[in-house]
Amino acid sequence: MDARLPGPRWRESAWFATLTRMLCRARRVALGLLVTGSLGLSATGLSCSGKPPTGVVPDCTPTLVLPALRTDILFVIDDSDSMREEQAKVVAQLGQFVQTLKSAPVQHDFQVGVVTTSISLQVASCASLNTPTVIDFPDESGRLQLGKDLQGQPVAGSTKKILSYADADFLQQFQLLIGQGVNGSGQEMGLEAMGLALTPPLISLATNAPPPGPGNKGFLRAGSRLLVIIVSDEDDCSVRDQATSSVVLTPACGSACTSDADCNRSAEGNYCLMQPMGGRLCSQNACETTAGRSKLQAVSDYVDLLSNLDDGTNTGRKRDVFLAVIGAVDSAGNPDRCQQGTDEAAGVAVRYKDAVDQTIAKLGAGHGLISSICATDYAKTLTDIAQLVNVSQTLDLGSNPPDGHLITIQIHHATGTTDTCSFGNGFTFERGTESVSARVTFTSPCKLAQGD
Repeated sequence: MDARLPGPRWRESAWFATLTRMLCRARRVALGLLVTGSLGLSATGLSCSGKPPTGVVPDCTPTLVLPALRTDILFVIDDSDSMREEQAKVVAQLGQFVQTLKSAPVQHDFQVGVVTTSISLQVASCASLNTPTVIDFPDESGRLQLGKDLQGQPVAGSTKKILSYADADFLQQFQLLIGQGVNGSGQEMGLEAMGLALTPPLISLATNAPPPGPGNKGFLRAGSRLLVIIVSDEDDCSVRDQATSSVVLTPACGSACTSDADCNRSAEGNYCLMQPMGGRLCSQNACETTAGRSKLQAVSDYVDLLSNLDDGTNTGRKRDVFLAVIGAVDSAGNPDRCQQGTDEAAGVAVRYKDAVDQTIAKLGAGHGLISSICATDYAKTLTDIAQLVNVSQTLDLGSNPPDGHLITIQIHHATGTTDTCSFGNGFTFERGTESVSARVTFTSPCKLAQGD
Protein backbone atom coordinates (compact mmCIF):
# COMPACT_ATOMS: atom_id res chain seq x y z
CA MET A 1 0.00 0.00 0.00
CA ASP A 2 1.31 3.46 -0.92
CA ALA A 3 2.09 5.42 2.22
CA ARG A 4 1.39 8.71 0.50
CA LEU A 5 -2.03 10.23 0.70
CA PRO A 6 -3.35 11.38 -2.68
CA GLY A 7 -6.02 14.04 -3.02
CA PRO A 8 -9.69 14.07 -2.07
CA ARG A 9 -10.82 12.01 -5.11
CA TRP A 10 -8.75 9.04 -3.82
CA ARG A 11 -10.18 9.50 -0.35
CA GLU A 12 -13.69 9.17 -1.71
CA SER A 13 -13.04 5.91 -3.53
CA ALA A 14 -14.68 2.63 -2.47
CA TRP A 15 -11.46 1.05 -1.28
CA PHE A 16 -10.70 4.09 0.87
CA ALA A 17 -14.07 3.50 2.53
CA THR A 18 -12.97 -0.08 3.26
CA LEU A 19 -9.62 1.10 4.60
CA THR A 20 -11.29 3.69 6.80
CA ARG A 21 -13.59 1.09 8.26
CA MET A 22 -10.63 -1.14 9.01
CA LEU A 23 -8.73 1.67 10.70
CA CYS A 24 -11.73 2.78 12.69
CA ARG A 25 -12.30 -0.77 13.87
CA ALA A 26 -8.67 -0.95 14.87
CA ARG A 27 -9.26 2.06 17.07
CA ARG A 28 -12.28 0.59 18.81
CA VAL A 29 -14.20 2.86 21.07
CA ALA A 30 -13.72 1.77 24.67
CA LEU A 31 -16.76 2.31 26.82
CA GLY A 32 -16.45 2.01 30.60
CA LEU A 33 -19.54 1.36 32.71
CA LEU A 34 -19.29 3.85 35.55
CA VAL A 35 -21.26 4.07 38.76
CA THR A 36 -22.27 7.58 37.72
CA GLY A 37 -24.35 6.09 34.96
CA SER A 38 -22.30 7.41 32.07
CA LEU A 39 -20.23 5.67 29.47
CA GLY A 40 -16.74 7.14 29.40
CA LEU A 41 -14.26 7.46 26.54
CA SER A 42 -10.82 5.91 26.49
CA ALA A 43 -9.79 5.90 22.83
CA THR A 44 -7.91 8.26 20.52
CA GLY A 45 -9.84 9.53 17.52
CA LEU A 46 -8.94 8.66 13.93
CA SER A 47 -8.43 11.71 11.74
CA CYS A 48 -10.38 11.21 8.51
CA SER A 49 -9.86 14.30 6.31
CA GLY A 50 -11.96 15.02 3.24
CA LYS A 51 -15.60 14.15 2.71
CA PRO A 52 -16.09 10.47 3.66
CA PRO A 53 -18.16 8.17 1.46
CA THR A 54 -21.52 6.89 2.65
CA GLY A 55 -21.11 4.28 5.37
CA VAL A 56 -17.73 5.46 6.61
CA VAL A 57 -17.47 6.17 10.33
CA PRO A 58 -15.93 9.68 10.29
CA ASP A 59 -15.33 10.01 14.02
CA CYS A 60 -14.23 7.21 16.33
CA THR A 61 -14.44 9.29 19.49
CA PRO A 62 -18.11 9.53 20.47
CA THR A 63 -19.01 10.16 24.08
CA LEU A 64 -22.07 8.15 25.01
CA VAL A 65 -24.19 8.88 28.05
CA LEU A 66 -26.51 6.09 29.11
CA PRO A 67 -30.18 7.06 29.27
CA ALA A 68 -31.90 6.25 32.56
CA LEU A 69 -33.05 2.72 33.24
CA ARG A 70 -36.84 2.74 32.93
CA THR A 71 -38.84 0.27 35.03
CA ASP A 72 -42.60 -0.06 35.44
CA ILE A 73 -43.43 -1.75 38.77
CA LEU A 74 -46.76 -3.53 39.25
CA PHE A 75 -47.68 -4.57 42.80
CA VAL A 76 -50.40 -7.26 43.01
CA ILE A 77 -51.74 -7.04 46.58
CA ASP A 78 -53.85 -9.73 48.25
CA ASP A 79 -56.79 -7.87 49.84
CA SER A 80 -58.46 -10.84 51.53
CA ASP A 81 -59.34 -10.72 55.24
CA SER A 82 -56.06 -12.28 56.45
CA MET A 83 -53.73 -9.68 54.93
CA ARG A 84 -53.84 -6.76 57.38
CA GLU A 85 -50.42 -7.35 58.96
CA GLU A 86 -48.73 -8.19 55.67
CA GLN A 87 -49.88 -5.01 53.93
CA ALA A 88 -48.63 -3.02 56.93
CA LYS A 89 -45.20 -4.70 56.74
CA VAL A 90 -44.85 -3.78 53.06
CA VAL A 91 -45.81 -0.16 53.80
CA ALA A 92 -43.28 0.00 56.64
CA GLN A 93 -40.36 -0.83 54.33
CA LEU A 94 -41.32 1.09 51.18
CA GLY A 95 -38.79 3.80 52.04
CA GLN A 96 -35.99 1.21 51.95
CA PHE A 97 -37.34 -0.19 48.68
CA VAL A 98 -37.41 3.24 47.03
CA GLN A 99 -33.96 4.18 48.31
CA THR A 100 -32.49 0.96 46.89
CA LEU A 101 -34.04 1.70 43.49
CA LYS A 102 -32.57 5.19 43.55
CA SER A 103 -29.08 3.83 44.33
CA ALA A 104 -28.78 1.96 41.01
CA PRO A 105 -25.41 2.37 39.16
CA VAL A 106 -27.35 4.00 36.31
CA GLN A 107 -30.04 6.62 36.96
CA HIS A 108 -33.35 4.84 37.53
CA ASP A 109 -36.64 6.18 36.16
CA PHE A 110 -39.39 4.06 37.72
CA GLN A 111 -43.14 4.25 38.15
CA VAL A 112 -45.57 2.22 40.24
CA GLY A 113 -49.14 0.95 40.01
CA VAL A 114 -51.17 -1.40 42.25
CA VAL A 115 -53.86 -3.99 41.51
CA THR A 116 -55.44 -6.56 43.83
CA THR A 117 -55.88 -10.33 43.68
CA SER A 118 -59.69 -9.89 43.63
CA ILE A 119 -61.51 -10.84 40.42
CA SER A 120 -64.32 -13.20 41.38
CA LEU A 121 -65.21 -15.82 43.96
CA GLN A 122 -67.22 -19.03 43.64
CA VAL A 123 -68.36 -19.90 47.13
CA ALA A 124 -70.87 -22.19 48.83
CA SER A 125 -72.26 -22.08 52.34
CA CYS A 126 -71.65 -24.89 54.79
CA ALA A 127 -75.36 -25.78 54.65
CA SER A 128 -75.65 -25.91 50.85
CA LEU A 129 -72.34 -26.96 49.35
CA ASN A 130 -73.96 -27.99 46.05
CA THR A 131 -75.40 -24.53 45.24
CA PRO A 132 -72.42 -22.19 44.89
CA THR A 133 -72.71 -18.47 44.26
CA VAL A 134 -70.38 -16.42 42.06
CA ILE A 135 -69.40 -13.01 43.41
CA ASP A 136 -67.65 -10.61 41.03
CA PHE A 137 -65.29 -7.71 41.79
CA PRO A 138 -65.64 -5.63 38.58
CA ASP A 139 -64.01 -2.51 40.04
CA GLU A 140 -60.81 -4.48 40.72
CA SER A 141 -60.18 -7.37 38.27
CA GLY A 142 -56.76 -6.15 37.13
CA ARG A 143 -57.60 -2.41 37.19
CA LEU A 144 -55.12 0.00 38.77
CA GLN A 145 -56.38 1.08 42.18
CA LEU A 146 -56.31 4.04 44.53
CA GLY A 147 -55.54 3.45 48.21
CA LYS A 148 -58.28 2.00 50.43
CA ASP A 149 -59.14 1.53 54.08
CA LEU A 150 -59.64 -1.90 55.68
CA GLN A 151 -63.24 -2.01 54.45
CA GLY A 152 -62.13 -1.43 50.87
CA GLN A 153 -63.31 2.18 50.66
CA PRO A 154 -61.18 4.89 48.96
CA VAL A 155 -58.77 6.72 51.24
CA ALA A 156 -58.75 10.50 51.29
CA GLY A 157 -55.48 11.79 49.93
CA SER A 158 -54.88 8.91 47.50
CA THR A 159 -55.14 10.71 44.18
CA LYS A 160 -52.92 8.90 41.64
CA LYS A 161 -53.12 5.42 40.16
CA ILE A 162 -49.73 5.65 38.42
CA LEU A 163 -46.92 7.14 40.49
CA SER A 164 -43.65 8.49 39.12
CA TYR A 165 -40.46 8.44 41.19
CA ALA A 166 -40.13 12.14 40.35
CA ASP A 167 -43.41 13.04 42.10
CA ALA A 168 -42.81 15.22 45.15
CA ASP A 169 -45.23 13.11 47.21
CA PHE A 170 -44.16 9.77 45.70
CA LEU A 171 -43.49 7.85 48.93
CA GLN A 172 -46.63 9.11 50.67
CA GLN A 173 -48.83 8.19 47.69
CA PHE A 174 -47.01 4.83 47.35
CA GLN A 175 -47.78 3.94 50.97
CA LEU A 176 -51.45 4.77 50.43
CA LEU A 177 -51.61 2.58 47.32
CA ILE A 178 -50.22 -0.52 49.05
CA GLY A 179 -53.00 -0.36 51.64
CA GLN A 180 -55.78 -2.11 49.71
CA GLY A 181 -57.83 -3.19 52.73
CA VAL A 182 -59.04 -6.65 53.70
CA ASN A 183 -62.49 -6.77 52.15
CA GLY A 184 -61.58 -8.47 48.88
CA SER A 185 -62.06 -11.92 47.42
CA GLY A 186 -61.05 -15.04 49.35
CA GLN A 187 -60.20 -16.67 46.01
CA GLU A 188 -56.89 -14.97 45.35
CA MET A 189 -56.12 -14.76 41.62
CA GLY A 190 -52.78 -13.00 41.63
CA LEU A 191 -51.55 -14.37 38.29
CA GLU A 192 -54.83 -13.69 36.49
CA ALA A 193 -54.99 -10.14 37.90
CA MET A 194 -51.45 -9.58 36.63
CA GLY A 195 -52.41 -10.86 33.18
CA LEU A 196 -55.53 -8.69 32.98
CA ALA A 197 -53.58 -5.61 34.09
CA LEU A 198 -50.94 -5.95 31.37
CA THR A 199 -53.05 -6.86 28.32
CA PRO A 200 -55.94 -5.43 26.28
CA PRO A 201 -58.46 -4.16 26.88
CA LEU A 202 -57.32 -2.71 30.22
CA ILE A 203 -53.81 -1.69 29.12
CA SER A 204 -55.41 0.40 26.34
CA LEU A 205 -58.13 2.09 28.43
CA ALA A 206 -57.49 5.38 30.24
CA THR A 207 -57.31 5.32 34.03
CA ASN A 208 -60.38 7.59 34.12
CA ALA A 209 -62.30 5.94 31.27
CA PRO A 210 -66.12 5.83 31.50
CA PRO A 211 -68.03 2.50 31.69
CA PRO A 212 -67.27 -0.32 31.13
CA GLY A 213 -64.67 1.11 33.45
CA PRO A 214 -61.23 2.62 33.82
CA GLY A 215 -58.10 0.87 32.64
CA ASN A 216 -54.33 1.02 32.90
CA LYS A 217 -53.22 3.08 29.90
CA GLY A 218 -49.87 4.75 30.50
CA PHE A 219 -48.61 2.15 32.92
CA LEU A 220 -46.48 0.21 30.41
CA ARG A 221 -44.14 2.68 28.71
CA ALA A 222 -42.47 2.00 25.39
CA GLY A 223 -39.04 0.46 25.92
CA SER A 224 -39.36 0.15 29.69
CA ARG A 225 -38.75 -2.95 31.76
CA LEU A 226 -41.44 -4.57 33.92
CA LEU A 227 -41.21 -5.74 37.52
CA VAL A 228 -44.24 -7.60 38.94
CA ILE A 229 -44.40 -8.05 42.73
CA ILE A 230 -47.16 -10.32 44.09
CA VAL A 231 -47.88 -10.20 47.84
CA SER A 232 -50.20 -12.94 49.14
CA ASP A 233 -50.44 -15.30 52.12
CA GLU A 234 -52.28 -17.98 50.08
CA ASP A 235 -51.59 -19.72 46.80
CA ASP A 236 -52.76 -18.49 43.41
CA CYS A 237 -56.27 -19.69 42.50
CA SER A 238 -56.62 -18.23 38.99
CA VAL A 239 -59.39 -19.21 36.60
CA ARG A 240 -60.40 -17.46 33.38
CA ASP A 241 -64.14 -18.14 33.63
CA GLN A 242 -65.99 -18.91 36.85
CA ALA A 243 -69.02 -20.13 34.88
CA THR A 244 -67.05 -23.11 33.63
CA SER A 245 -64.93 -23.57 36.76
CA SER A 246 -65.73 -26.31 39.24
CA VAL A 247 -63.44 -24.93 41.96
CA VAL A 248 -65.79 -24.00 44.80
CA LEU A 249 -64.52 -22.46 48.01
CA THR A 250 -66.29 -22.83 51.35
CA PRO A 251 -66.08 -20.92 54.61
CA ALA A 252 -64.55 -22.65 57.62
CA CYS A 253 -67.07 -25.45 58.00
CA GLY A 254 -65.03 -27.68 60.30
CA SER A 255 -64.73 -28.01 64.03
CA ALA A 256 -62.84 -25.83 66.46
CA CYS A 257 -59.10 -26.45 66.47
CA THR A 258 -55.80 -25.24 67.88
CA SER A 259 -53.40 -26.40 65.14
CA ASP A 260 -53.38 -27.94 61.66
CA ALA A 261 -52.86 -31.34 63.30
CA ASP A 262 -56.47 -31.18 64.52
CA CYS A 263 -57.82 -30.85 60.96
CA ASN A 264 -57.36 -34.20 59.18
CA ARG A 265 -53.87 -33.56 57.89
CA SER A 266 -54.13 -36.63 55.67
CA ALA A 267 -56.34 -34.52 53.35
CA GLU A 268 -54.74 -31.74 51.27
CA GLY A 269 -55.54 -28.12 51.93
CA ASN A 270 -56.90 -28.67 55.44
CA TYR A 271 -55.80 -25.89 57.79
CA CYS A 272 -56.68 -24.60 61.23
CA LEU A 273 -57.30 -20.95 60.44
CA MET A 274 -57.80 -17.91 62.62
CA GLN A 275 -61.28 -16.45 62.10
CA PRO A 276 -62.01 -12.71 61.73
CA MET A 277 -64.23 -12.78 64.82
CA GLY A 278 -61.68 -14.74 66.85
CA GLY A 279 -60.96 -18.40 67.48
CA ARG A 280 -59.87 -21.08 65.00
CA LEU A 281 -61.82 -23.47 62.81
CA CYS A 282 -60.80 -26.26 60.45
CA SER A 283 -61.16 -25.30 56.80
CA GLN A 284 -60.29 -26.87 53.45
CA ASN A 285 -59.01 -24.64 50.65
CA ALA A 286 -60.13 -26.29 47.39
CA CYS A 287 -57.49 -24.32 45.46
CA GLU A 288 -54.72 -25.97 47.45
CA THR A 289 -55.48 -29.58 46.63
CA THR A 290 -54.16 -31.59 43.71
CA ALA A 291 -57.68 -31.94 42.30
CA GLY A 292 -58.35 -28.22 42.69
CA ARG A 293 -55.10 -27.10 41.09
CA SER A 294 -55.80 -29.28 38.05
CA LYS A 295 -58.86 -27.11 37.31
CA LEU A 296 -56.98 -23.80 37.42
CA GLN A 297 -55.40 -21.89 34.55
CA ALA A 298 -51.95 -23.33 33.82
CA VAL A 299 -49.08 -21.41 35.45
CA SER A 300 -47.13 -21.72 32.19
CA ASP A 301 -49.76 -19.57 30.44
CA TYR A 302 -48.87 -16.63 32.67
CA VAL A 303 -45.12 -17.18 32.37
CA ASP A 304 -45.50 -17.28 28.57
CA LEU A 305 -47.45 -14.02 28.71
CA LEU A 306 -44.69 -12.31 30.69
CA SER A 307 -41.81 -13.64 28.60
CA ASN A 308 -43.47 -12.61 25.33
CA LEU A 309 -44.61 -9.09 26.21
CA ASP A 310 -43.74 -6.67 23.42
CA ASP A 311 -41.73 -3.66 24.60
CA GLY A 312 -43.94 -1.18 22.77
CA THR A 313 -41.26 0.29 20.48
CA ASN A 314 -42.69 -1.29 17.30
CA THR A 315 -39.37 -3.03 16.67
CA GLY A 316 -40.36 -6.58 17.65
CA ARG A 317 -38.26 -6.42 20.80
CA LYS A 318 -39.47 -8.27 23.90
CA ARG A 319 -39.90 -6.46 27.18
CA ASP A 320 -37.34 -7.22 29.92
CA VAL A 321 -39.50 -8.77 32.67
CA PHE A 322 -38.97 -9.70 36.34
CA LEU A 323 -41.31 -11.59 38.70
CA ALA A 324 -41.06 -11.45 42.50
CA VAL A 325 -43.40 -13.05 45.04
CA ILE A 326 -43.71 -12.44 48.77
CA GLY A 327 -45.70 -15.55 49.56
CA ALA A 328 -46.40 -18.63 51.64
CA VAL A 329 -42.94 -20.18 51.60
CA ASP A 330 -40.33 -20.92 54.25
CA SER A 331 -37.05 -19.04 54.65
CA ALA A 332 -35.49 -21.24 51.93
CA GLY A 333 -38.25 -20.44 49.44
CA ASN A 334 -40.05 -23.78 49.68
CA PRO A 335 -43.89 -23.80 49.75
CA ASP A 336 -44.96 -23.82 53.39
CA ARG A 337 -47.74 -22.57 55.66
CA CYS A 338 -45.17 -20.56 57.52
CA GLN A 339 -45.65 -18.88 60.90
CA GLN A 340 -43.84 -16.07 62.69
CA GLY A 341 -45.21 -15.13 66.10
CA THR A 342 -48.85 -14.23 65.67
CA ASP A 343 -48.42 -13.88 61.90
CA GLU A 344 -49.04 -16.90 59.69
CA ALA A 345 -49.75 -17.81 56.09
CA ALA A 346 -53.26 -18.99 55.24
CA GLY A 347 -52.04 -21.38 52.54
CA VAL A 348 -49.05 -22.83 50.70
CA ALA A 349 -47.57 -21.09 47.62
CA VAL A 350 -47.12 -24.07 45.28
CA ARG A 351 -48.27 -22.26 42.11
CA TYR A 352 -46.45 -19.02 42.91
CA LYS A 353 -43.21 -20.93 43.48
CA ASP A 354 -43.77 -22.70 40.15
CA ALA A 355 -44.33 -19.34 38.41
CA VAL A 356 -41.05 -17.94 39.75
CA ASP A 357 -39.14 -21.11 38.88
CA GLN A 358 -40.50 -21.13 35.32
CA THR A 359 -39.68 -17.44 34.88
CA ILE A 360 -36.09 -18.05 35.98
CA ALA A 361 -35.82 -21.06 33.66
CA LYS A 362 -37.03 -18.96 30.70
CA LEU A 363 -35.42 -15.59 31.35
CA GLY A 364 -32.46 -16.24 33.66
CA ALA A 365 -31.59 -16.34 37.36
CA GLY A 366 -31.83 -12.59 37.84
CA HIS A 367 -35.43 -12.46 36.65
CA GLY A 368 -37.24 -14.15 39.53
CA LEU A 369 -37.34 -14.20 43.33
CA ILE A 370 -39.62 -15.65 46.00
CA SER A 371 -39.46 -14.79 49.69
CA SER A 372 -41.45 -15.63 52.82
CA ILE A 373 -44.45 -13.57 53.78
CA CYS A 374 -43.81 -14.63 57.38
CA ALA A 375 -40.56 -12.66 57.71
CA THR A 376 -40.47 -10.38 60.74
CA ASP A 377 -40.13 -7.42 58.39
CA TYR A 378 -39.66 -7.03 54.64
CA ALA A 379 -36.56 -4.82 54.59
CA LYS A 380 -34.26 -7.48 53.13
CA THR A 381 -36.95 -8.89 50.87
CA LEU A 382 -37.79 -5.53 49.28
CA THR A 383 -34.10 -4.64 48.99
CA ASP A 384 -33.43 -7.93 47.18
CA ILE A 385 -36.39 -7.30 44.86
CA ALA A 386 -35.20 -3.77 44.05
CA GLN A 387 -31.75 -5.11 43.23
CA LEU A 388 -33.27 -7.42 40.60
CA VAL A 389 -33.89 -4.36 38.43
CA ASN A 390 -31.04 -2.14 39.60
CA VAL A 391 -28.62 -4.00 37.34
CA SER A 392 -29.87 -4.62 33.82
CA GLN A 393 -28.10 -7.05 31.48
CA THR A 394 -29.57 -5.06 28.57
CA LEU A 395 -28.57 -1.40 28.20
CA ASP A 396 -29.67 1.15 25.64
CA LEU A 397 -26.71 3.19 24.37
CA GLY A 398 -28.48 6.46 23.79
CA SER A 399 -27.18 6.58 20.19
CA ASN A 400 -26.78 4.30 17.19
CA PRO A 401 -23.30 2.93 16.50
CA PRO A 402 -23.55 1.17 13.12
CA ASP A 403 -21.70 -1.99 14.14
CA GLY A 404 -21.16 -3.86 17.39
CA HIS A 405 -17.56 -4.53 16.38
CA LEU A 406 -16.84 -0.83 16.93
CA ILE A 407 -17.48 -1.15 20.65
CA THR A 408 -15.35 -2.43 23.49
CA ILE A 409 -16.88 -2.35 26.96
CA GLN A 410 -14.88 -2.32 30.16
CA ILE A 411 -16.68 -3.48 33.29
CA HIS A 412 -15.18 -2.30 36.56
CA HIS A 413 -16.23 -4.69 39.32
CA ALA A 414 -16.79 -3.77 42.94
CA THR A 415 -13.94 -6.16 43.76
CA GLY A 416 -11.49 -3.87 41.95
CA THR A 417 -11.00 -6.11 38.91
CA THR A 418 -11.82 -5.11 35.33
CA ASP A 419 -13.14 -7.20 32.45
CA THR A 420 -12.90 -6.11 28.81
CA CYS A 421 -15.78 -7.33 26.68
CA SER A 422 -16.22 -7.33 22.91
CA PHE A 423 -18.99 -8.09 20.46
CA GLY A 424 -19.60 -11.84 20.55
CA ASN A 425 -17.41 -12.29 23.59
CA GLY A 426 -19.30 -10.70 26.46
CA PHE A 427 -22.19 -8.93 24.78
CA THR A 428 -24.54 -9.03 21.84
CA PHE A 429 -25.53 -5.94 19.86
CA GLU A 430 -28.80 -4.73 18.33
CA ARG A 431 -28.69 -1.87 15.86
CA GLY A 432 -30.91 1.08 16.57
CA THR A 433 -33.47 2.79 14.36
CA GLU A 434 -34.67 6.36 14.02
CA SER A 435 -37.04 5.77 16.95
CA VAL A 436 -35.00 3.56 19.32
CA SER A 437 -31.37 3.46 20.43
CA ALA A 438 -28.96 0.65 19.76
CA ARG A 439 -28.54 -1.69 22.71
CA VAL A 440 -26.13 -4.21 24.11
CA THR A 441 -27.02 -7.32 26.14
CA PHE A 442 -24.33 -8.74 28.38
CA THR A 443 -23.54 -12.44 28.19
CA SER A 444 -21.02 -14.68 29.92
CA PRO A 445 -18.28 -13.84 30.91
CA CYS A 446 -19.46 -10.23 31.18
CA LYS A 447 -22.72 -10.57 33.10
CA LEU A 448 -23.22 -7.54 35.34
CA ALA A 449 -23.61 -7.80 39.10
CA GLN A 450 -24.66 -5.34 41.78
CA GLY A 451 -21.86 -2.84 42.35
CA ASP A 452 -20.31 -3.14 38.86
